[in-house]
Amino acid sequence: MRKLFLFPAVLTGFLVTFQSCSKQSSNNTVAPMRTNIVNATIAPNGSYQLNFENAGNISISRQASHFKVSQTEPDSKNASIMYKYVPAVDYRGTDEVVLSNTKTVRTTGRTECSSNHTSNSGNTTSSTSYTTVKINITD
Repeated sequence: MRKLFLFPAVLTGFLVTFQSCSKQSSNNTVAPMRTNIVNATIAPNGSYQLNFENAGNISISRQASHFKVSQTEPDSKNASIMYKYVPAVDYRGTDEVVLSNTKTVRTTGRTECSSNHTSNSGNTTSSTSYTTVKINITD
């Protein structure tokens, strides 16, 4: 009777150990969100530019309301990303755009499971920050 209970317990322990050593896993970590506010004043029909150096993926999270041009584009001068804004023709007042900057870093680690097995795991860390650009268009 003891052999009958002992065998399933040993087999279960072996399968759990074997499975955890052979499994390749990916850990995704999301860093806390940061928010920046930029205040800008421009003349009617003027333009505003904001450069993002060492940026990740820059995108418009919430588009401006009163624009002729409101877009992100590569800055060929210094290999950065630039946000460009031009208000609607003759518009005076305020406008606001929210830009997101998502950086993803991949690292590869080696985890020891036992003396006979190793498991390689890839870790990905993402960090998103938001920049709110508050634009005052006035004479």
